Amino acid sequence: MKVLTDGPRISVARVARTQGNRGEVAADLLTDFPERFSHLREVVLEKDGEASRELVLDSFWLHKNRVILKFQGIDSIDQAKKLAGYEVTVLESEKIPLPAGTYFQDDLVGCSLIGKSGEEYGKVIEVVLYGSNYLLKIQGASREFLVPFVEAFFLGIDLQERLIRCDLPEGLEEL
Repeated sequence: MKVLTDGPRISVARVARTQGNRGEVAADLLTDFPERFSHLREVVLEKDGEASRELVLDSFWLHKNRVILKFQGIDSIDQAKKLAGYEVTVLESEKIPLPAGTYFQDDLVGCSLIGKSGEEYGKVIEVVLYGSNYLLKIQGASREFLVPFVEAFFLGIDLQERLIRCDLPEGLEEL
């Protein structure tokens, strides 16, 4: 198997638990494009504090908002249990192109939030899903606050410059 660890990687799923008794695992989707699994063969599983694992994906299917994964050489519940908590990663170069005006969550993290008059509100530290809405978690000078990721608040997003220009309602950062 070739080495897959060259270059930055993105996570497309996180193994939650075993599924069945033949080594399958149920994984939470971390992608809006579950069809990408039909093109995956070789993946790297990564987990903080653990060695990366290069595996070959034998098969997959979608089940109850999760993806069920079967990897070559993982043939028992005991082997599958050891994969819990690992993220299934692919090379960043394999990102699926997005339509204009849509963004990968990871691309927004680290961007500075700037008001229309140039005031800096802080940096995006996380994108949070709340119900069916996304919120940007901002680390301000003295505290964290949430900003609904709605088009009406944003004047422009420049990923090259790592800037998000906004027109926030007065007092939002105080909530």
